[in-house]
Amino acid sequence: MTSFDWLSDLQPLFDAQKSWLEGSYDKPTTAQLVCSTAKPFCIACGAGLLAEHIRRFKFGPPIIQRLGQVTNRLGRSLFQESFLNHLQRIRLRAQVNAAPEGTLLLPEEPILTIQAPELQVLLLDSAIRLLIWESTNWATNAALEQWNNGVFSELETPPPGNYSFNQTGWKMRAKYIGGSMAIESPESFASADEWPGLTNLEHAPGHSLIQIRRLFKGEQPLADVWLTALQDKRASVSHTHIAFLDETSGKTTEVQMSRFQNLMQPLLVKGHPALNTPSLDYLRQRSWKQLEVFHGLNLDTYQRGWIL
Repeated sequence: MTSFDWLSDLQPLFDAQKSWLEGSYDKPTTAQLVCSTAKPFCIACGAGLLAEHIRRFKFGPPIIQRLGQVTNRLGRSLFQESFLNHLQRIRLRAQVNAAPEGTLLLPEEPILTIQAPELQVLLLDSAIRLLIWESTNWATNAALEQWNNGVFSELETPPPGNYSFNQTGWKMRAKYIGGSMAIESPESFASADEWPGLTNLEHAPGHSLIQIRRLFKGEQPLADVWLTALQDKRASVSHTHIAFLDETSGKTTEVQMSRFQNLMQPLLVKGHPALNTPSLDYLRQRSWKQLEVFHGLNLDTYQRGWIL
């Protein structure tokens, strides 16, 4: 397995250098990647890829040398020496929570939340785009194909392939997790949806959706309850009745449940991977299970909203 190519997209590095030069590089920042509103749901994917990337995270001498050779038309280096020296010394301090791979999310719900110094959020932008956003798109498209065909489960799980750590391998991995039935050539894969960028939560940190509690009666999903960071810390985990403001109806709703599941789970803790990635066939089975339990629900009227 090879490392992520930091030169595949230079714009995040230019943005990070600007943050360094302006002195805002250490500013605490919270940002989110949100599920697309263009589709009825998305299948979260790519968290295992990002965790593997972070395990290998390092701006070693070969990368710094290559960055130093990026020049303008006059032959002058586009990256300042002080910035490159900072990259060599950097240690990730990011806290990242994400929905487990194979989880069905609804529009406008977060796939991933990152809390880190501003420069580190900027540096991870391209990795989150290529590993999380695009993987989620490909897994979702594969699941939607089965959803639209009325297929919600499979009798036998096909074995996963050995997918290389490059864009072709990531596509094939994501489509497998999403439940793709066909073995396609990489050339036939459609492009991912346009990258929306990370949503900065700076202006409303106290009112931002940080946690989703999915309420169940047995195996049946009842509602998605949204919590801010403060509510996540304070909300009781012992109550069997949950009151929330339903986003669809605008009415206060109370749901009796038998259990709940927190969808946002630690992926990075202080820059270190906290994810124990299940096998790919297990992730595929999780996707199928999500499709099976949700296909009988009306997603347009499925209850979700802020806890009270």
